[in-house]
Amino acid sequence: MTAKLIALVLMCGLCGLAEPNPAKPVDCSQLLTWMVGGVPPQRLLRLSRERGLAFRVNDDLTSALSRAGANPDFIRELHKARAAEGEGRPDTCPAELTRAATFVAEERYEEAETIIRKLLLATPANADLHSALGYIRQQRDDLEEAFDAYADAKDLNPESPEIHSGLSYIFSRWNDGANAVAEARTALSIDPDNAEAYRYLGLALFVADKYSAALHALDESLARDPKRAETYYDVGLVQVAESDFQAAEESYLQAVRLNPQLGEAQTSLGNLLRELGQQPGSVAADRKSKPQAPNPSN
Repeated sequence: MTAKLIALVLMCGLCGLAEPNPAKPVDCSQLLTWMVGGVPPQRLLRLSRERGLAFRVNDDLTSALSRAGANPDFIRELHKARAAEGEGRPDTCPAELTRAATFVAEERYEEAETIIRKLLLATPANADLHSALGYIRQQRDDLEEAFDAYADAKDLNPESPEIHSGLSYIFSRWNDGANAVAEARTALSIDPDNAEAYRYLGLALFVADKYSAALHALDESLARDPKRAETYYDVGLVQVAESDFQAAEESYLQAVRLNPQLGEAQTSLGNLLRELGQQPGSVAADRKSKPQAPNPSN
């Protein structure tokens, strides 16, 4: 892992300079692999619109995507994405990838990992599968293996902002603000309009104790993806660190409104309200140690 870490740091400034390969239309296998890898719906829709689809979204495909955790709004918008010229044929989503995406949506990460590792044995040069494995290991809180999987993915495809964002998150969890910021900025150099990359830049700046810059980056993320509950939760983390508790309360509330199942936001909101109501002066003392950045979720 150490050798990979050194190589990643040395290469970080070069990755954004690589000539991009022509983007192919998105097929169902790629879409499902991105879903397994935690790519948010807004980003999936943007890629589908920009590249076009290599398939037609029919009833069977809609059913498969629903089982894989896609919400009705996402599927409705996907129907509007055009099929690429010469494409548009019906497509069958691979059953194993559909199951893996379903397991991730249900937070059954061990079962999803078994499928992804099996697929990697058959296609070891698939960068998206390595990235998906990194996300799954990250969700299982195995940061060392997550880092290695993302590093393998980066070796295969250094032009993927999702891979750099994943690495940025790992560095943030290790409290390595400098490398976390560098990876997030590399993701943005590849795709300057990437909401998730701005989100990870915000988390990285938060870890580096640059709260004002962190809030600015998170605002940039929300400007591009205003329905991302996890980003509002991240804003709340920074606001608590700045002792702006009223603003943090509103941010946590907005996160819960957008996603009532976001447990971190529910817990943080409850703790904040309890502490403010019972011992308003104790909140700052309780927050001297920086809250841990959350695991991103779909």
